[in-house]
Amino acid sequence: MHFAVSIVAQRIGFVNLACVGISWLSIITCVSLVWFCCDTLFAQEGEPASDLYQQALDKLGSESRMEWLESGAVSLKRWEPGRSIELRGVLVEWEPTRLVLVRKDAKGPTTFPGDQVIGIDPGWKEKSFADVHRHFMEHRFAEVISEGQSILKTPSVPRWQQRLIVAEMVQSACALGQWQVAGKVYGYLAQDTSPQVLLSVIPLPWSDELLTAGKGMREPAAEWLQRSEPEMQLLGASWLVGSEQNGLAIEMLTRLSNHESSLVSNYAQAQLWRGVPPSEIESTYFGKWVALRDTMPLALQAGPTMLLGHRLEQSGAWELAVAEWLRIASLYGDRYHLKSRAIERAIAACSTAGATDQADRIGARYPRETDKSLNKKNR
Repeated sequence: MHFAVSIVAQRIGFVNLACVGISWLSIITCVSLVWFCCDTLFAQEGEPASDLYQQALDKLGSESRMEWLESGAVSLKRWEPGRSIELRGVLVEWEPTRLVLVRKDAKGPTTFPGDQVIGIDPGWKEKSFADVHRHFMEHRFAEVISEGQSILKTPSVPRWQQRLIVAEMVQSACALGQWQVAGKVYGYLAQDTSPQVLLSVIPLPWSDELLTAGKGMREPAAEWLQRSEPEMQLLGASWLVGSEQNGLAIEMLTRLSNHESSLVSNYAQAQLWRGVPPSEIESTYFGKWVALRDTMPLALQAGPTMLLGHRLEQSGAWELAVAEWLRIASLYGDRYHLKSRAIERAIAACSTAGATDQADRIGARYPRETDKSLNKKNR
């Protein structure tokens, strides 16, 4: 099954709700609410719902649950007490600068910084969106792409829900090895004001994709390089590394490594890791790369961690590489194509090194899941 043509047949326009019958302009913007204890953030079980909450349910769909990370909490510090909290409520708006929700006991909406969301269990407005999301969670990636195209035209669905489905379509295309489709679909997120956790699904080559799919990506990559969005320039440059346009690609990545967007600058710096000779990685660069990775917001770390493992394996440091891949398997269960590839590489590296017991333990801890959609993929 191949969607490279149909997926971009029509330009997707994200839809914002014009008016939902509630005075959302009276948003409470006091960020100090973040520091309240959980008892003040959420209504107690069984407490009557407010009229505002009921109106929000009627207009916007069911309640969502989000994991929200304290500002400045990166890397494994997320596990420290008080670093992350669960937010629950009807999600009204989710932009990089603010996340607006209505809690069950609310007399008015509550606002949090939007780019500090690191996970979401969404409450959907329409059943069709919930169905596509379920397909994604069940790894039915071909269905995510085919059905996702049509439902995005639904005018009554909040903008954040459309973005989330597009992000899942990008990840589905990556899982199917359809990198050109993934890049074209990602362009819709890059054109919009999407939160970092969604933009972080950018389909960059984080492992050996330049060897397995690189030649087929050179024409679309050259087009992306000419786009005005820095995320698309990053995407194009990354896929052109090692091609006949390598000099132009390196020049663009170097320029983007100083970009004001932390996603663009961090990912551009990480992509430049590819140019370091394997003999210099463990002795000179490994510590610097880990330090850079660990300063990134948690949502941005999965891809660079995959690339770090790839380069460590190339340098002969297979044990360090396995540790990085297992980090992905442990922390990024929703990044299905990265997790699957990381587990595969970790087991292969252990087996090649003769550490068969370790390979068996990894296989038992992270069993491979059968995916009918993946068996249908057309590379």
